Amino acid sequence: MPQYWIFDFDGTLIDSEPAIKECYIKVTKAIAPSRINIAQDIQIGPTLNDTSIEILGEEFIYLLSKFKDSFVKEYDDKIILETLIYPNTDIVLKKLYERGDKMAIATNKRSAPTKKLIEHYGWSKYFEWVACMDVFPQHKNKSEMLMELLADNKSFCEAYFVGDTDNDGITANNNNLKFIRSLYGYGGIDDWNKIEIYRDISKIEEIFKL
Repeated sequence: MPQYWIFDFDGTLIDSEPAIKECYIKVTKAIAPSRINIAQDIQIGPTLNDTSIEILGEEFIYLLSKFKDSFVKEYDDKIILETLIYPNTDIVLKKLYERGDKMAIATNKRSAPTKKLIEHYGWSKYFEWVACMDVFPQHKNKSEMLMELLADNKSFCEAYFVGDTDNDGITANNNNLKFIRSLYGYGGIDDWNKIEIYRDISKIEEIFKL
């Protein structure tokens, strides 16, 4: 029988932090330069809207739409293809696919750059579905989004959920999925005390040891 996998994207399959942070810093310098220290230290993983709000703070929240529009233009048109994949990710996905496993993605990342990167890497055939938060505006978080998806894709209800942040852990726990924490991702400073973790991996190929 095939094994089922749901992957987060940023910090799990791709090392997007350098490119995304570069973009946040560039946009912050142009729009709210006094907040540059916040942009430099921002955690990668939350949605564009949530991260933009955190960077701008109450003082500059009136610039939110301009900030997000500038980020989208800069990132989607110029910086996105600088994004690197983690070592051996290509090999792991190919092996899982060839042995008949079923894979999906659930991410806070916007749909346009997610699909652009998946096509760029040649991964489109690997995934049964790719779920991005901006396509599900009726849901306030990834956990709710995944709950709807699992209702429509019941075969994935026994999937492993592989992610790097406490938000991924909460998403997995709330949907009764076994959570695999990618220690190489961006969740090092998160509070893991209340998250049930099935396994930790320090590199993606370690999922074959499960």
